[in-house]
Amino acid sequence: MASADDLDDLVDTIEGMGRRAVGLRADISVAEQVEAAVAQAEEALGTVTVVANVAGGSGIGFGLGPLISLPEAEFRKVLEVNVVGTWLVSKACASRMSELGVGGRICNVSSQAGKRAFPMLGAYCAAKSAIILLTQAMALELGPAGISVNAVCPGTVDTDLTNPNGMLTTMLGGEEGLGKFLQREIPLGRLQSAEEIAAAICWLLSDDAAGVTGEALNVSAGQTMV
Repeated sequence: MASADDLDDLVDTIEGMGRRAVGLRADISVAEQVEAAVAQAEEALGTVTVVANVAGGSGIGFGLGPLISLPEAEFRKVLEVNVVGTWLVSKACASRMSELGVGGRICNVSSQAGKRAFPMLGAYCAAKSAIILLTQAMALELGPAGISVNAVCPGTVDTDLTNPNGMLTTMLGGEEGLGKFLQREIPLGRLQSAEEIAAAICWLLSDDAAGVTGEALNVSAGQTMV
């Protein structure tokens, strides 16, 4: 999870490129905080017409474990952050786009776990599969207003969320085990980078993807092809 300092550094980087930026913090599972943040962004930058819903995840103490022994509060939190948060942010931004008739683009982050089941990740699978249908429903409803809505479905990405301090590598039995996993599971034979996922999101939010809506794009190095 990014810190306040990380957020400030990002704002400085963007402004250093000659762009405008504003850093805001909110619990995206709380409607009032989302509405307030979007209103502040709109006041500072103008109507938000490009939205990337990237907040989410799961982990130890946050929905990771066997479904039959998972605490109810953890299961609900995974849904609130991943699904409810995506809906609330999209709702706050799209309602403004529709009211002003300006159109726009929304990209939600689902996962390959939204298309296939993984043990110990049941809550996460449920949430990410819900995001795919949420994306399609929003695409149908918002299309007439000129708003496209898509999703990306990352595979196994080498980040602090998936592989903190090399945890995934350790769980797979070290570098040799990781190599066997990559050879067996991922056609391109490597973990993905966060930059590769970001590139797919940027494409779906760009004019180059103007004719694309309601899609759940696999960006998994071939690990998932459904």
